[in-house]
Parts: sequence; structure tokens; C-alpha cells
Amino acid sequence: MLSEKDLQFFKGKLVQMKTETMQMLESNPPLSFEDYGELTSYDNHFADTATELDDREKQIMVSENAKRILEEVNEALERITKGTYGVCVDTGESIPYDRLAALPYAKRTVEAQEKLESKPVPISQGDLTFSTPKEDVRGDKRIQTADELQYLHGNSSY
Repeated sequence: MLSEKDLQFFKGKLVQMKTETMQMLESNPPLSFEDYGELTSYDNHFADTATELDDREKQIMVSENAKRILEEVNEALERITKGTYGVCVDTGESIPYDRLAALPYAKRTVEAQEKLESKPVPISQGDLTFSTPKEDVRGDKRIQTADELQYLHGNSSY
């Protein structure tokens, strides 16, 4: 169990992380063609366009990651307020001090996190892509199994 001093220490770290993350999000507005000195992509060489696309994708990934961390930090601050900080949300066990020192917004023990990450991600029917309705009479079932294969083998997004 964490002492009051420990809780204040972690609260300070979390507030600092929140401030830094919010500043980073505010200082990185979305890129546009104008940011590269171009008014349009029409006359660009394909390599220039690829570089711009790569920069945008990196910025989007950084922004999405920062938003996720901000959510996690806010949840951790809420757990401090509720008195549940430092307790695994899945098992109810105490999260080791060293884990919290490394990742102040951790809400699971290492074991519980590994167990969570080892589970396959279920795909809801609303998320299916390229699925062929079962009543399709064309006879081509290859597309119908795309989501099943993705579920079984995963892809680069998880």
C-alpha cells in the first residue's frame, strides 16, 4: 500500500506529465501542404508527396499516442482521488512501486497487463470490412474470410 507521501509524489508526476502532454498536443497542429511551401500537391514529385505523407502519418501517430497517454494520466489522477491508485484494476493486487515509478499511470500489474495483451482482440460485426454477406450467391468466399484471417492472425495494427 502506498503512503500519503508516495501518493503526493505520483500525483505530482502525473500532473507534470499531463501538462507536458497537453503542451505537446497544442504545439503540434496538423500539417498541411502550406507547411511545405506548396499550395497544392498537383505539381509535386511523387517522392515529395511520399515524404509529406510520411511526416503526416508520424504526426498523427504521435498525436494519437499523446491523447491516449493523456487519457491514462487523467484516469490515474481520478484513481488517486478515489483512493484506488496503485491497485490493479483486474486483480485487486498492489502494483509494485517500481512499476509505478516507471509508468505512473499503470493500472495493472505486469502479469495482468501481459495476460490482457495476450488475448486476441474480438472483432465486432460492426467493425468487419470486406465481408461478403452469407446470402451472396456469387460463390466467391475469399473476401468473406478476410476478417476471419485478420482475427486469427492479426495485422500490423495490433
